[in-house]
Amino acid sequence: MQKPDSLREALTLADPELGRDPDRLLMWVEKGRIRAPMTKSRSFGYEYTLHVVIVSFEGHPSVLFLAINNWLRANQPDLLAAGPGPGRGYSFDADIMDNRKVDLELQLELTEQVERHSREDGGWSLEHLAAPPMFPDDEPLSDPPAPLRQVWWKDELLVP
Repeated sequence: MQKPDSLREALTLADPELGRDPDRLLMWVEKGRIRAPMTKSRSFGYEYTLHVVIVSFEGHPSVLFLAINNWLRANQPDLLAAGPGPGRGYSFDADIMDNRKVDLELQLELTEQVERHSREDGGWSLEHLAAPPMFPDDEPLSDPPAPLRQVWWKDELLVP
């Protein structure tokens, strides 16, 4: 599984405090399932719920959600698809500690596809495939999203 590490990197870019205090950013996987169709390729896929907990976050939660949405755009775009239906969006819980701090827990339903390739020396190579593009705009989905530089809410600078 490669997506949890990638998401951790995106979140620490959005809020460097999470990188300086990594105990405030917790992740674990639940309800994992391997889908391995009976094909000659022996390729398979992961399906799992990634739980992300951010403890004592002092910024505006919208900054984190924007960073997660940017990450999903490149790594799991089906969660951002418009319209109702299963698998759309992601859920979260918030424990509002006081006027400045919140504990957030997010649940992301993720998938990862793995292809097996035969090697000339008789072994196998495994390749984690990129998520297929879903949006018809000019922003490339294969490149990692640019880190957040500034985010404003009305006239208030949330991320300097």
